[in-house]
Amino acid sequence: MLFADAPQLAYGLQLKDVIGPIVSIAAAAVAVVFSRRTLRLSEQKAERDLNLEAQKMLLEINRQLISDPCLWSIYDDHPVRATNAFATWRAGDLSKAKLEAFAYLKLNMFEVVLVEIPNPGPQERPNVSNVWLNFFHDSLARSSTLRGILERPDAPRLYNRVLLALYSHWKDPKPKLAAQVETPAVVVPKAEPVTVLPPVEKKPEPPVGR
Repeated sequence: MLFADAPQLAYGLQLKDVIGPIVSIAAAAVAVVFSRRTLRLSEQKAERDLNLEAQKMLLEINRQLISDPCLWSIYDDHPVRATNAFATWRAGDLSKAKLEAFAYLKLNMFEVVLVEIPNPGPQERPNVSNVWLNFFHDSLARSSTLRGILERPDAPRLYNRVLLALYSHWKDPKPKLAAQVETPAVVVPKAEPVTVLPPVEKKPEPPVGR
């Protein structure tokens, strides 16, 4: 037999008794390694697909800006606002509606991207998520039109909670912790002084006659 001359191990075990568990453990380890690699490849593919979709939306925004440069006025500090062409454009009947539609286009782009991007990297090792968050924060800081849409009462019904949470965090990056919230002082009523009476001397009772 194959294991007839095999030396016995401790506790009376033979080599054939341990080969099976060893092979099973090795197979499980290999399966875990390949599963992790497959998961990582899937995550990389998802990130690549998201980047391609985001680039398509950025190209669409660029096409809109090239087609109508006055849409740059979505930024409150853009030089196009000081031109005569913008003054004429702004006087048009549909200029406000067109600018608002362009703002919705930008917010829709941010909603698609920011919901799916991975966690941003640390300051010394930024990744693509840091770039998108910086772009979002810069757009909010420079555009009262974008902020006005997100401040509307119907914004929670129109936009994802992730986008609204990022906007709230941008407005108030350091919310007060529960321990830092001021609580009203509790007034403890003053205890009234207690008057201590002196002990009453007990007079001896007269003896009872027999």
